[in-house]
Amino acid sequence: MMLYDTFSQYRHLTTNTVDECFMHCFEDCFCMSFQICQNTECHLMSSNQFQNESKLITAKGCSYYDMLPDLDKIRQINASGCKSVSSCRIHSNLCKNGGYYVEITPTDYTTPRYKCQCPAGYTGRLCQNATKSCHAYRNGPRLPGIYQVFDDDMKPFEVFCTFDSDMSWTLIQSYQLKNKYKFRKAFFEDAPMNEDTPRWDEYRLSKSRMQSIQDDSNKFRMTCKYDTVGIVYDDFLVAAKKDIDIMTYRTGACTLVDYISIRTHDCALCKAYFYQDTSNPFHIDSSKTHTGCDFSATDANGCGTNGPGEDNFGLYDCTNPAHQCSSSENATTQTWLGLAWS
Repeated sequence: MMLYDTFSQYRHLTTNTVDECFMHCFEDCFCMSFQICQNTECHLMSSNQFQNESKLITAKGCSYYDMLPDLDKIRQINASGCKSVSSCRIHSNLCKNGGYYVEITPTDYTTPRYKCQCPAGYTGRLCQNATKSCHAYRNGPRLPGIYQVFDDDMKPFEVFCTFDSDMSWTLIQSYQLKNKYKFRKAFFEDAPMNEDTPRWDEYRLSKSRMQSIQDDSNKFRMTCKYDTVGIVYDDFLVAAKKDIDIMTYRTGACTLVDYISIRTHDCALCKAYFYQDTSNPFHIDSSKTHTGCDFSATDANGCGTNGPGEDNFGLYDCTNPAHQCSSSENATTQTWLGLAWS
């Protein structure tokens, strides 16, 4: 048998016995299994069958062996206050992009004997993945704040991240109501504002950066006053990218959302009417009803008999102080792109 995974085969040696190959694996922190082929070819591997049994296949002339930790011994040593069962070393650092390894004690048959400490902007077991959105930081402490990501040209920049119980969110736009005239561009237009310094009063990423983040996202949401009240599900919108792609949306139409709330009026898995074109930024007019739409908000502000209807989550030609995003000149509106935990 052999573990057929060329990525995990990181070191090839010539040995005379199985025991000799075993010792090479035992002494190497990256080694979790090994195989002997044609009696002398010793292949060290950084994964094992317990991590991915489907990759274990029959191969003539090869024998596969797991480097299994003595879990009972590990438990005894951990209970005594020791940090490691045995010392191992790295013959060649597999951590990519400037990462470095840290020896750890395995707790089961799938836990490696090392972890790669990755530099800012890289994730993955071997630091092999460039960070494209906040989703790459889901295995960290999940604290809201500034993180580094890379655009499609591998240029780093900072974004504000926040994390739910099952989603990561990357901020792409935020502005105060008094700055609304600076944010009259659709998301398919390039109109960056302070894009290198995430802030709440006037901030928007360039189109290319937003697109790079959206390629690593499957939902978007809009919030009000996150900078002062955090996430509140009144005056809140969330929808799937497959239903509303804000980077390409160019119409006024009834469109499916996961959830929408405006001034305590809400619905889930329903259709609401959105606008976005070359003359209008993405927004909803809650004072109007449309055939085929499920969502409507009563007591909306009409701003006069023939005036514009109440705007929510953008535009704000007609505002209502009962809507949190337009409750004062300093009230803010945020747009986020997010991805669910895999």
